[in-house]
Amino acid sequence: MMANFNFPRPGRLAAALLLGGLWLSSAARAQTLYNGPNGMVAVTDSLLYVRGDATGKAFKNEGQFNQTATAPARPRLFLDEGDLLNTGTWVPGLGTVVFNGASGTQRNLTLNGAILHHLRIDNPAAGSNPGGVLLGSSGQVDGVLRMKNGHLLTTTNYQLRLTATGSVFGETDASYVKGSLVQQQSVPAITSDVDFGGMGFLVNPQSQGFTLEVDRRTGLLLANYSFGQNPVLGSNQGIDRIWRLTTPAPPAAPVTLTLKWLADNDHGLNFNNSQAQVWRSTDNGLTWVRQGPLQPAANRSVTVSTTLETGAWYTVSTYEVPLPVELTSFAATARELDAVLKWSTASEHNSAWFAIERAEDGKNWMEISRKPAAGNSSSTLSYTATDLGAGRKAAAFYYRLHQIDLDGTSNYSGVQYVRFNKTIVFSVEAYPVPMQAYLTLDLVSPAAGPLQIELYDMTGRRVISQKEMAPMGSSRYQVDVRSLATGNYTLRAVQGGQQITRKVLRL
Repeated sequence: MMANFNFPRPGRLAAALLLGGLWLSSAARAQTLYNGPNGMVAVTDSLLYVRGDATGKAFKNEGQFNQTATAPARPRLFLDEGDLLNTGTWVPGLGTVVFNGASGTQRNLTLNGAILHHLRIDNPAAGSNPGGVLLGSSGQVDGVLRMKNGHLLTTTNYQLRLTATGSVFGETDASYVKGSLVQQQSVPAITSDVDFGGMGFLVNPQSQGFTLEVDRRTGLLLANYSFGQNPVLGSNQGIDRIWRLTTPAPPAAPVTLTLKWLADNDHGLNFNNSQAQVWRSTDNGLTWVRQGPLQPAANRSVTVSTTLETGAWYTVSTYEVPLPVELTSFAATARELDAVLKWSTASEHNSAWFAIERAEDGKNWMEISRKPAAGNSSSTLSYTATDLGAGRKAAAFYYRLHQIDLDGTSNYSGVQYVRFNKTIVFSVEAYPVPMQAYLTLDLVSPAAGPLQIELYDMTGRRVISQKEMAPMGSSRYQVDVRSLATGNYTLRAVQGGQQITRKVLRL
């Protein structure tokens, strides 16, 4: 069955189109306009569907809905406060689907893969009602997606795809596509910008032809979906917009990208007072690498030269909020009584050194050594450092890295805990020998307790006796030997039932 609606202007129509017949009533306000599996509806001008007072009702198409017409006719479907549910065949022709209304009720659009020609979102928020349109399945637009009032929300479950001829127009802070908006184009080998459907993404291919798909994800405030974040310092986050790129055959030489976003996507960043930095991730947001130099972005637009890789993500942050701690791994393990620290970086920018810090309680940190950094690098680098004899000082230690840049900015790594499996034995190191004004003792104790330090001359006479309270682990003491004559002496250190003797010399 086929019904044709040819209206000179949008009229108020409430209709139920059933398998067995067509029911129209200009006086009533129907709850559902239904085109059954064997039905066909052709609209050559305008069809206005008014949902009426019922909630949760829709324009449902299970048959064929046809908006084919001969220019200059502009077949339009106006959905006044109603939803659109398509499970049948949709012939877009030159047609337009318009969501409009005034109540602010969020509407539903379920296309099930259908292609619309033009789609207009004109459903503003009202009071506490969000307005806009919620996508209930993936779909496509091959003409213009016109954002007038209210957002089009795809959620993380679906995406709206612009065909190669499609574009989005009129996006503002109050009305834009929130979620996934996708377009694929065959980029010609030219030296000017190719605009991807008004999505805030342009590419200058630099005389290289290739196929590129851009998945713009924005507005959902979801980490590693719509914004990138520092993998260690999670509070360092980029704008609420990520461009994900896919290309089956990446061009060999760099291309130039222009990235644009809305103020609503600033995500708390201030681009009026801070310069912008472009970042790229090739591991799904695990690490981010700087692309190009810092640049002003008060107009929320940046341009960068970059080498395309399939699966690469691009986003933007400010200089003060860097996305990468370029650190991609950090591990500390025990090797007998030594602690071996290993870490790697995906890239480095103006890095000065890594300070290795240690704490017995995980709170009171002490720098024990420094490792020079590479300065600038875009490739993976690996580092190793060893805390020799750490297990003689304590049964376990916490370790962390303090990454310091040339400009003084710094970041901390996560914390690693190392427990030494070997039993701590009572030991003493005495220096300098020959003795000078003072004799220094480095002691390792398996348990806390009183410590007796004694020196004996060659006749066996005790010439110095000193008492200390030694903690478990490492400790250091000094013995004043300025009163001793030159000659050979015996050092004895006693703690509990353990005793150590050393021969020392005074010149």
